[in-house]
Amino acid sequence: MEPFALIACLLGIAVLMNDTPRGVSEDNSAASDTAELVRAWRGGDPQAFNRLVLLYQSRIYNLALNYVKTNEEAKDLAQDIFVTVFKSLPNLRDENKFSAWLHQLALNHCRNRYRKLRRRGYFNSTSVDDDFGAELAAPDDPSRNLEQKERNALVRATIAAMPEAEKEILILRDLQELSYEEISETLGVPLGTVKSKLNRARLTFKNRIKHLLRTP
Repeated sequence: MEPFALIACLLGIAVLMNDTPRGVSEDNSAASDTAELVRAWRGGDPQAFNRLVLLYQSRIYNLALNYVKTNEEAKDLAQDIFVTVFKSLPNLRDENKFSAWLHQLALNHCRNRYRKLRRRGYFNSTSVDDDFGAELAAPDDPSRNLEQKERNALVRATIAAMPEAEKEILILRDLQELSYEEISETLGVPLGTVKSKLNRARLTFKNRIKHLLRTP
């Protein structure tokens, strides 16, 4: 099983991700809808920003969760990110680049919060599986709930232990499902570099997760 499919399977994601780039029409449609909301907000529509938040809140929360480990910290971090987005949105030059701009801003927040919490010793007293899986597992099946939570913790811990560059590109592509172009813009690296780094990151994840799955 390929690494990205393995991640999806272990996390219990209903629709498996694949490595086929999203269609041009799909990317353009999503970018166009987002751009319209940005323009509407700039034009004085206060509800447009609320709709932007609704479109991206799950992605940003999940991104935050990969760094701060618990639901409460992730919610707090996601809220801080959207406050910054609200303040910084007037500086966005190209409305069609909103997704890459948002993820770049969110990554900076996540990195800073992670380093701040690490300096405080937060991760020494917080288990990486404290909250993972609680919302994905079936609430009416305790055994399945526990199994899914354990799988989520395994995947998250494996990704968290990877080098930062590999961890981020894996999260952006295989968990956040950003296109190669969006990742290139978010990380500020050439498209070819994105693909080569992603291949290395997937190989690292595959080897580590296989080792853990074989461990009694």
